[in-house]
Amino acid sequence: MLKTSIPFNNFASGQIDRELKGRYDIPLYQHGHEISENFCETVKGTAFYRTGFKFIDEIGDAALYEFKFNQEQSYLLVFKIMHIEFWTYDIDGNFVQVLDDDGDILKVEHPYGTEVKNLCLAQNCDVMYITHLYGNYAERQLKRTAANKFELKETTFVNTGTASLSNNPSTNHGCPCTCSFYENRLDRCSSTKYYTYLYGSKGATYDNITVGTGTNDGFQFDLAEANSKALWLVSGANSLLVGTAEGVLTINGGGVDKAITPSDITAKLSCRDGCAAVQPLRKDNFIFYVSANGRKLFMFEYDVLLEQFKATNLSKGNYEITKGGITKLVYKSDQYDFMYGVCDGKLLQICFSNDESVNAWSVIKTKGNFKDICTVTRPDGNYDLFAKIKREINGITRYYLEQLTDTVEFPRVEEFVSDFKSTTKESDILKIKNDDEYAFYRTVVETLKKCNFLDCSIEYSGYHNSLLQFSEEENTLTCVDEIFSITDVGRRIWVKPTTGREYGIFDIEEFISTTKVKVKINQKPHYHLINEWYLSATVFSGLEHLEGETVSVVGNGGYVGDFKVENGKIDISSANTNKVGTAVIGLKYKGILKSPNLGMALQTGTTFTSMKNIYSVILKMSFSAGGKVGDSLYTLEDVQDFNPDGLFDSPPLPMDSDKEVLINGTSEKDKHYFVVQDKPLPFSLAMVVPKYTHITRD
Repeated sequence: MLKTSIPFNNFASGQIDRELKGRYDIPLYQHGHEISENFCETVKGTAFYRTGFKFIDEIGDAALYEFKFNQEQSYLLVFKIMHIEFWTYDIDGNFVQVLDDDGDILKVEHPYGTEVKNLCLAQNCDVMYITHLYGNYAERQLKRTAANKFELKETTFVNTGTASLSNNPSTNHGCPCTCSFYENRLDRCSSTKYYTYLYGSKGATYDNITVGTGTNDGFQFDLAEANSKALWLVSGANSLLVGTAEGVLTINGGGVDKAITPSDITAKLSCRDGCAAVQPLRKDNFIFYVSANGRKLFMFEYDVLLEQFKATNLSKGNYEITKGGITKLVYKSDQYDFMYGVCDGKLLQICFSNDESVNAWSVIKTKGNFKDICTVTRPDGNYDLFAKIKREINGITRYYLEQLTDTVEFPRVEEFVSDFKSTTKESDILKIKNDDEYAFYRTVVETLKKCNFLDCSIEYSGYHNSLLQFSEEENTLTCVDEIFSITDVGRRIWVKPTTGREYGIFDIEEFISTTKVKVKINQKPHYHLINEWYLSATVFSGLEHLEGETVSVVGNGGYVGDFKVENGKIDISSANTNKVGTAVIGLKYKGILKSPNLGMALQTGTTFTSMKNIYSVILKMSFSAGGKVGDSLYTLEDVQDFNPDGLFDSPPLPMDSDKEVLINGTSEKDKHYFVVQDKPLPFSLAMVVPKYTHITRD
């Protein structure tokens, strides 16, 4: 019997297919997991517990699209059955519903009814062209006329020539089914009699489809090689791409360096992998599209060396994860640059980097079904991901608009090291060190308050920035504003640690006036004037959307417990930790990582088929709280001891180091480690080192 430890320090393959169980010789196996659920793998090779989805609104069975006017002002279009509603960011960065001049919700009527999910969009500045995938509706233009004003009207084609395209669904010529801007033209395809035709508008005159012979004239071109109708159009880096059930056509002026004109246009079926009617996306100068059966994701590119286009299947080792078919695909530009796909009620997350040879797939699940997704550009240039989620709430089917919350960046301990002279006494250095550590601790706790790891959640903050003055002689707090009431007796006040050096905790014992209360001092404040502070709460309302459900509460950055929503609210006063100044309230979800079968290749054979038993696991973590690890989902050991050991009234400091957990496992030939996060707290892995015994000879 031999003892072995193998470090897993790169998770950049994500969840891999079970068919790869025997391919321990390839990097895909070595860097992958058999299960990656609600964990996110990154280009760096780390894996972290995904953040939660914040509740925005109940929207019914609507469809989601983005209208991007400019980087500073983008809108989420919510196409309901009869009208469009609009959401955007206000001056403070809050995501809000757009109101008209009368203060009512801005609504623009549309004719699409329940077919709002079958729209194709192309936008130029303040005008968005809208076509219907099956040509059942005339092409329309959604125009932004002011920050809170939009109008929708039919496109009136200018056609003084022989173009076959019309904008009437009852004619043989039909309406455009898809459109895209390319080389200063708006290109369209029809869905009816002339479904193999590509129509290009005049240059910079997008409603004029007159066919001519001049360089900027419109054109009509038969895509006969496709032999099927266009499902999407998208502008590539050097060609116009048309997706059909037969494959992808590349259209240019006879070469990738030649512009399209009425007299110079060629179409070539460059890839014979058929497409689904899922709008492709651009990322890193590549086009990503979904196969006809919805199971494969292709990366389409131009190979300069081969001087030809090619499509690479990114799902070869992750085919199982796409069961049910991908129906929507979006890209979220931020520090991680993930792609997301809706697939059979779940959300697929793809971390892809061609430069780093990373192609990691993972599954996001929630208590409900993902039905639609959309990204919207924030004023800071990053993207937000929004999802329409179908949930069964108290026996009622509801469709909610929810927003994926941001990951939070924690501080470095070195940032809090104070300067001191070389002549400073050792005892004084120790005091400085303790003060620095407490400042760091307070800042970490303050950072934890910004984390959200609950779905369908709401966030509460008792934050105030009204100046308080503390009287040590009277044990009172006096506010410059009328803040207090008689019902505040028993509530707690915390000083907000803006830099980590501020502190102070009080319990309100007596109401004196709306500006003054008598307090019990739990922690003497650093200064008698307090600029920023939190006021506790134990009852939280605004939970009507989760009526009858059991929700979890994270208060002041620590897990408080689970409570049932009644009459749209919860009361946490029964919990041991019953005073919180900030709270996140929502539905829990579980994160699971399951490793491939443990083993190694030896000169005399392999240990992948020998009996093995895990006796401990070392986890290298970054700012992680909670977590479990084991060799089975039935025998999991806690990673973190949750007995507070630090500042008064604060959650335990997240682990930012290695932690070894002893495992009482059993011997098996097929042996795995499991990492589980079942608490709504951050958890980030850089390395997992299972220690196990194995028998080299059966």
